[in-house]
Amino acid sequence: MLKSKTFVKKTRSGGIMKIVREHYLRDDIWCGSEVCTECKQEESVLQKDACIESNLCSFPHYLLPDTNVVLSQIDILEDPLIKNVIILQTVLQEVRHRSAPIYKRLKDILHDKEKHFYTFTNEHHRETYIEREQGESANDRNDRAIRISTKWYSDHLNNTPTDKGLKVVLLTNDRGNKEKAEEAGLLTYSDIIVHRLLAVAIGADSTYPDLMDKHKQSALCNNLNYRHKMAQYAQRASVAFHTQLFFKSRGILNEEGFILFVRKNAIIVLIPKFGLEGTVFFENKDKPSPKLIFNEEAPSLTVEGHSFNMFDKVKVTISLDASNVQHQKIRMSLVEPVISGVSVAPSEPEPDTKRAKLDR
Repeated sequence: MLKSKTFVKKTRSGGIMKIVREHYLRDDIWCGSEVCTECKQEESVLQKDACIESNLCSFPHYLLPDTNVVLSQIDILEDPLIKNVIILQTVLQEVRHRSAPIYKRLKDILHDKEKHFYTFTNEHHRETYIEREQGESANDRNDRAIRISTKWYSDHLNNTPTDKGLKVVLLTNDRGNKEKAEEAGLLTYSDIIVHRLLAVAIGADSTYPDLMDKHKQSALCNNLNYRHKMAQYAQRASVAFHTQLFFKSRGILNEEGFILFVRKNAIIVLIPKFGLEGTVFFENKDKPSPKLIFNEEAPSLTVEGHSFNMFDKVKVTISLDASNVQHQKIRMSLVEPVISGVSVAPSEPEPDTKRAKLDR
């Protein structure tokens, strides 16, 4: 089955280009379960006896996590106890776009045959593919696709004569997604790990000893905190790097901005056009310092008789300071208001030339 979407796009030269995107749907994509007799699959991944020792889900079941659960509970999913998990193509693509490290870890789990994790290509299955509705956000569309796929799996396995009460449990941290799934008759849990720990704490459930070992839990928490801190460092470095790449080929730019904060010797300016924050310093070791008066109560900063207050409009130059190759940074200088000995002259606009195409 073939579905196509046609739309027009305006090119840089002003022309109109017609684009047709084709999407192929199939009805021979396997479910991956050993209990299924309908799918003509060469090798099954999901086991018949899919049981994890728990009073919360005492029946045989497969787990189907949404994107947020995978992103926040990847350490738990890597645990040897967690097996027979269905990873939808929708979830795999979202994880890939949102976190490359977690995507790599998820792919490693999928390649581990002892874990019995199965990737279901729901975006190319005739009965599970859905199109985005008018006014529907991409995130809501993906949540709906996950619920549709869960419903299909439940119905598909219920039609198998040897299912032995096998169910599919949807794991989600999204309250709205959980409520809609329950309305559709799906079995859902907001966060199965938290529920199990609470159940064990009150004696309503049992679990394996390592999960209750305080030393191992402490090591796990330390590892989670370390990974979180390193991810934050990587995110900040990535933002700084790509910001520098953006301004590197644009020379010196003149842009308008607004003062966000006032400091004793500087103002912090927001450039709405780029969503960029930068600092304009009024003290320079190579020049004599201007007369500065800082009013902490206002707050305001007076430079050579001109007062700067929060939300004042200013004009600055933006450039990349590459004097230190290992520590390049974005530098801002004041253009307007004009203050003698402080402001700089606006940069001349560069000629509008075509940029060389990058080698692919």
